[in-house]
Amino acid sequence: MRKGTFWIYLLLGGAVLFSSPTWAAESLRRMRVGIPTRSMSSFPHMVARSEGFYRNEGFDVEIIVVSSGTPAIQAVIAGDLDFATTGNVATIAAIRGMPVRNVMVSTTATDQVLVVKPEIRRVEDLRGKTLGVAGMRTVSDISTRLLLRKHGLAPETDVKIVPLGGSSLRLAALKGGQIDGTLLSAPHNKSAVKLGFVELAHMKDVRKVPSGGLATSIRKIQNDTDSIIRAIRATLKAVRFIKNDKEATLRAMAKELGMKDREIASMVYDDGVKLFSDTGIPSEASVLEEIETAKEILGVTRDISVSEVADWSFVRTALQSLK
Repeated sequence: MRKGTFWIYLLLGGAVLFSSPTWAAESLRRMRVGIPTRSMSSFPHMVARSEGFYRNEGFDVEIIVVSSGTPAIQAVIAGDLDFATTGNVATIAAIRGMPVRNVMVSTTATDQVLVVKPEIRRVEDLRGKTLGVAGMRTVSDISTRLLLRKHGLAPETDVKIVPLGGSSLRLAALKGGQIDGTLLSAPHNKSAVKLGFVELAHMKDVRKVPSGGLATSIRKIQNDTDSIIRAIRATLKAVRFIKNDKEATLRAMAKELGMKDREIASMVYDDGVKLFSDTGIPSEASVLEEIETAKEILGVTRDISVSEVADWSFVRTALQSLK
């Protein structure tokens, strides 16, 4: 076992590992991709592996679940991971001066939805209510406050915001009555709907910030451009597969994401497929919006250019080869 890989396991204890079959040809190059969770935002990388798109590009891929974005970015910089899929965390890291850049996105906007108790009919009805977030000054916290302000509520006084951790914990708190609402991504939002809760507001209607994709180290950008282009090309092929074949994708969702409930899986697919990017390149306005969110999280006031957090030249090359 490589020293770097051992470091990942030691640091993250219990990370879930998905690898290509043991019969992978020795000529294939090993590639490690870190994902934050088994979700729709990282799903294209699973499909690229299972459908052979990575293999066709010469890669034997390990997909490693790294529950926190920051260790994944640190592992990318150290060379223990080739890519991380936590684009928002990569943006924050790049603004902090870490040698990492986003090189493609898989979705054009977040799939987060504000899920609330059924008696709440409008965002304005949240006055005096309690909302759960992952943590203070996290993306879910910033997004929740942005949504509240858009509807004329003061987050600091009109609503109680409590940090609760990940989506599963927040869904449990919603079911248990500890909170009145929370932002949830697929499939947790659809699980909540099936339990009788209501999707009150979609964050994609509030902010068009890209999500998922691939981020890598500046060292890899400087020394291994061909691998970056091939990895992006495989991921774009996976996105096309997902968008063009719902039945095959639902089967893959059951296998890769554990979505055995077809009703929930179909709802997740119908919402999620609309967000997948055909090109892997977000609009400049969406990246600038993401940068502003990252600056708020970090307390940074200086101007940040897109080139400080992203390099889209590789995805443009991959798109040309796909044509």
